[in-house]
Amino acid sequence: MKKAVALPFYAKATLVLLGLILMVYIGIIGKSIIIPMFIAFLVAMLLLPITRFQENKLRFPRIVACLVSPILFLILLSGVGYFLGTQVAQFKDDIPEFSNQIVELFNNAQIYIAEHFDVTEQEQLDYLRQNVEKTFQTGSSLVSGAILSLTSLLLNGGFIFLYTFFFLLYRSHLLKFLIWSFGPQQQDKVIDVSSSVQGIIKQYLIGLMIQVVLITGMLYLAFSIIGIKYAFLFAMLCGILNLIPYIGIFSATVIASLITLATGEPIQVLYMIIAIIVVNSIDGNIIMPKIIGSKVQVNSFMVFVGLIIAEAIWGVAGMFLAIPILAIVKIICDEVKDLQPIGFLLGEEEQVRPMFEKYYKRYFYNQQEEPIEQHLAEENEAEDSENDNESEENKTS
Repeated sequence: MKKAVALPFYAKATLVLLGLILMVYIGIIGKSIIIPMFIAFLVAMLLLPITRFQENKLRFPRIVACLVSPILFLILLSGVGYFLGTQVAQFKDDIPEFSNQIVELFNNAQIYIAEHFDVTEQEQLDYLRQNVEKTFQTGSSLVSGAILSLTSLLLNGGFIFLYTFFFLLYRSHLLKFLIWSFGPQQQDKVIDVSSSVQGIIKQYLIGLMIQVVLITGMLYLAFSIIGIKYAFLFAMLCGILNLIPYIGIFSATVIASLITLATGEPIQVLYMIIAIIVVNSIDGNIIMPKIIGSKVQVNSFMVFVGLIIAEAIWGVAGMFLAIPILAIVKIICDEVKDLQPIGFLLGEEEQVRPMFEKYYKRYFYNQQEEPIEQHLAEENEAEDSENDNESEENKTS
């Protein structure tokens, strides 16, 4: 048996750097294919328990179960989109009133600045005129980038649906390919790592969905008590944008505060900001550690770096996908011995066990539709029986 050649550190560092450069280059030129495929992979992992339930409990054929699950998910998204659309339509009807209140607030602010800071209204207008063009250019570029990302996502919705269907339908086939790609001595390790990674990824994705629902519910309750108009719209906006750490919740808070300032009272804006800070603190200290667990949590520095890189490569869509990508990379690095230092670099110091870990293990780790070893054994038996049949036919002939 040949011994593995140990490369020096500079050689390993060079190979890692070249690999990263190649991955970034492929990500840039192939983003129109990679982004829908990766979103479909996440959706397929999220729908896998539902698909297995249909196959094992309801006795649906695999192809039917793999088709029904994405359709149910699409119906759910359509319902949420319709409800948000009605909220946006109501907001559209109030735009004239909103504009008048913004103008009134601006005039009051001008008078206040002129009286207390000795800056005339004409000087204020000159200053605004000098900076407003640059501000609008920056804002329009951000808005156009977000609209283009949303439009491309909607156009790629059909591809995402098909990718999800095929990921669910050929999941066992793809897993066998992954196992077969490694040597016989590494297959047991690959089986263990793949099973663990599947369970933890599903745990992470379901935890994110629970997080969005809880944040939306708590903020909706708080906004309703405060008496904020469009309470559900702002709560859903904060819940979804919270998937983008730091930047998302800050942007949602600014948008909601500006609209509330124009449609309500200034004290409501203060209460709204306090409610968002309290809910965000509950999310960071209770919801995330207890439901998701630190095993899939990425530290703040790596999150910040990942957001910058992902936005530079994939734009706004990359900001949403940065955290799942980092979490999946951390999960794989934690399970592979040679990559555990990278997993440690991405993670936190303390390890907090998820509150529902036993339920995740029960439904995601142990609930395999068929053990991988059984798949391989059945294939070997089928090949042996075919060979025996061919030999008998040759003898009789």
